[in-house]
Formats: sequence, C-alpha cells, structure tokens
Amino acid sequence: MVDAVQITDAAFFESPIIFMEPISGSSGKLQNGLLTGKAIWQTKGSRPALGYTDREAQQIREYVVNRGGFIYMPTHGNTEDAMRPAMRVLRQILPEYHLTTIPQDHEIYNSFYELNGPLRFPVRKMGNTILHHGPYGQLQGVFIDGRLAVLVDTEAMIHVMDGAVQKPFFGHYQDRNKILDEFAPAAARQLTNIVVYAVTHGSISDYSKYIPEDARIDGEAGSVPKSAPTGANRL
Repeated sequence: MVDAVQITDAAFFESPIIFMEPISGSSGKLQNGLLTGKAIWQTKGSRPALGYTDREAQQIREYVVNRGGFIYMPTHGNTEDAMRPAMRVLRQILPEYHLTTIPQDHEIYNSFYELNGPLRFPVRKMGNTILHHGPYGQLQGVFIDGRLAVLVDTEAMIHVMDGAVQKPFFGHYQDRNKILDEFAPAAARQLTNIVVYAVTHGSISDYSKYIPEDARIDGEAGSVPKSAPTGANRL
C-alpha cells in the first residue's frame, strides 16, 4: 500500500486538499480496516495537539494560511464530544480563526454538481452503537480571507462511500449496507464538489483549464493546461 503524505514531506505543500481524520489508536497499525501511517492526530492522550511537534503544527498552518491549502475533516456527529478532537487541532494551528456554519448558497454546493446543501449520513445508530452523535447538522468551516480553507463535515459523508465498499454491517443489521449503497452516489457528488472547490481555490494548484488525457489531441502533450474544465466545458 502507498503511505499517506506525511506532514514533513515536501509533497505536503503540493497537495491541494488534505483529508484529516482522528483515530483512537496508535499510528502505523490497521485502524477500522485502513492501514495508517503516522496519524494526522490521535484522539487519546492529554497533549493539545496529540502527536504534533511544533514544526509539524507550523507546517500545517503554513499549508492552510500561506500556501492556500484545503483541509477536509470528517467527524462522527456535532456534539461537543464528537467535535472535541477537531477543535483541539484547530485551536492549535488556527487560533485566530473561528469555525462557522457554511451558508447554504456557498459555492461548494455548486462547484461541479448542483446540490441543495449538505447531505445527511443515512445511518446514525446500529443497535446500541451510535455511529453519529447528535442531530443532523450543517457543514462547518474555517474561512481565511473569504476562502473556505477548512471544512468540518459532521456527517462524515466520506464514510458513506467507504462503507458502501466495505459493507460494515452484518447479521441483524446487514440490510443497512443497502442504505449505504443507495446513498454512495450522492456522497460521491458532494465529495466531488469539495475536491473541485479545493483545486480551483487557493494558491497551491490551478486546475481550471485541465484537459483529461483521453481528450488530448496527439502531439499537444507539451502544452496541456494544468487546470480543470469550467462552465460549458465540464463533463
């Protein structure tokens, strides 16, 4: 398997979007079916940054504030306990910025697909196990100079997609895998919008004129734009 980009890697500053999620165990082991390298942050322990060195914290701040990077943070609900790990990280790397509700008419809901707002995670509880804490909540984010730089997805729609692949429910709850299958296309559309917004804003990457390889004309490889299609040119 390919390791995730590390905070101290040079490639960290070349990534237009970073997916960050807390894990409850130690890094470098199998966590919930995913092989992790050094975790972005741990939820166990007493340190505010839980595993960050000062250099790593500064790297993340440099990435978000000065390099125009975008961070996607999924959480399992919007209660104080569910949000605590994310808030600890945000307080350390972006103490002067505040987490606010993303307006329903924000560009992230129409950057590629026309959406009516954020989606809801279809399964909140399995037996006595709570998968998402608290009632449904709007997407939240951190804005820097008018740009959405950090998105906190309290519905963790990315897990609808990986759940549809992993089929996590079994026995009496096996039928809930079908719910994830039904919602996966909608979750993919929302995440596509998030990625498109990330790669067309900020200063790390500009993909507004990108031409897919299978659409290139023979011999033009040397002059292929490095940005994504927009408007009528979108597929």
